[in-house]
Amino acid sequence: MTESREERLARNEVVFRTINENIVSIATSIGGEEYEFICECATTDCFERVPLTLEQYAHVRADGTHFLLVPGHEDIEIEQVVEARAAYVVVEKDGVAGLVADAEDPRS
Repeated sequence: MTESREERLARNEVVFRTINENIVSIATSIGGEEYEFICECATTDCFERVPLTLEQYAHVRADGTHFLLVPGHEDIEIEQVVEARAAYVVVEKDGVAGLVADAEDPRS
């Protein structure tokens, strides 16, 4: 079975979300105020950083279909902006991409 474009893009974003979950795990053990999280966009070679506190990242991750992106990195074909801040946006996956994102959520 061939993976759809939406599924492939969502899986790319899931990889970056997993990296950020590892940052949370490490940050929790070392303490501190703010950390640099990786943009969770679908572009496989994007490694732009977003400075957040652990509490801010937990807010983003409260929903399995939500991802942290640098402004301008959203893909309107598979997601919609649900929150916009100066340094980042939170997007929600739609359709197939939302199903993949929710199913691959390490917090559920």
